[in-house]
Amino acid sequence: MILTDDIATTGTQCVLPTEADPDDPDAAFALIDSGAREGVAGALLTITGILGGAPRAVGTQMAVLADGRYCGQVSGGCVESAVASVSLRCLARGRDENLRFGAGSPFLDVRLPCGGGIDLHVHVQPDLDVVREVRRKLRSREPFSIVLSPDAPEPLKIAGSVIGARSGTREGRFIRHFHPPTRLLLNGDGHEAATLTRLAVAAGIPTTQLLPFRGEANRIAVLEGSPAFSDRSNFTDLSIDPFTAVAFLTHDVLQETELLRAITTLKPFYIGMLGSKRTHARRISELRNAGLGEADIQSIRGPIGLFGPTRTAADLAISVLAEIADARLRLDG
Repeated sequence: MILTDDIATTGTQCVLPTEADPDDPDAAFALIDSGAREGVAGALLTITGILGGAPRAVGTQMAVLADGRYCGQVSGGCVESAVASVSLRCLARGRDENLRFGAGSPFLDVRLPCGGGIDLHVHVQPDLDVVREVRRKLRSREPFSIVLSPDAPEPLKIAGSVIGARSGTREGRFIRHFHPPTRLLLNGDGHEAATLTRLAVAAGIPTTQLLPFRGEANRIAVLEGSPAFSDRSNFTDLSIDPFTAVAFLTHDVLQETELLRAITTLKPFYIGMLGSKRTHARRISELRNAGLGEADIQSIRGPIGLFGPTRTAADLAISVLAEIADARLRLDG
């Protein structure tokens, strides 16, 4: 365990956060990868335990380079510079360390305002083949995990994962699960769809139009680099997976039936439908008549949104995104 005065004895070297998104799971690995290409060693930091309250989940990661650059957050921005400074000493020593910050920590001058504590594992100079394979899997939306085994011949390796698996310590090894981030497939092109697209994009959720509408929602998606639309005759290009949300902001029940029969077979974690309770009851009747199974019918939410009825496009968009976020939290366990 590193002692308190290590922060003070790090030397005159400064630590500097990068502009990487702390919620991007690729950020830490990207920094280590780019540092290695520059000849700069790096360390991967992982929250392995939480005491009391903490703003970040077990498994959250940071990266620190030997030149002082770092990215990611293991708190609400309260201790990151101190954590990065201590990690520089780990890199200089060339060995992994387990640290605690906050409650119960020997770092008496570094506290978490929430009163909690976090345990961190600092893994110095991680295997670059593993780092680059992690990045490849993240790009391809493959669920997987990494296993930290400090005393093993391979202290960092890649393993499989399942939906709902939680990061944590198992038999002396720490397992960090990676599941693809949420993306949104949207059917609709009016003011409500445009507002939902804006909010989704602002929240970092890639948004794709289901049908080739040409209105404002489509323009927003294109400007943000999302696919403009999908071909309704070929659903294979949608690449819907268990981490995709689908929102219908239209009222065409007959068109919906055809689309839903195809989409439900792909098992997105969320399907939400605009309309009143009466409209949704009629929709369910149409789906039953079309031969859709009861389990698939029950997976369709209507009326869409976590709260309502809403009377403005902004309220509807907030309600829909809140319901999607709630469904994703439940999926992740």
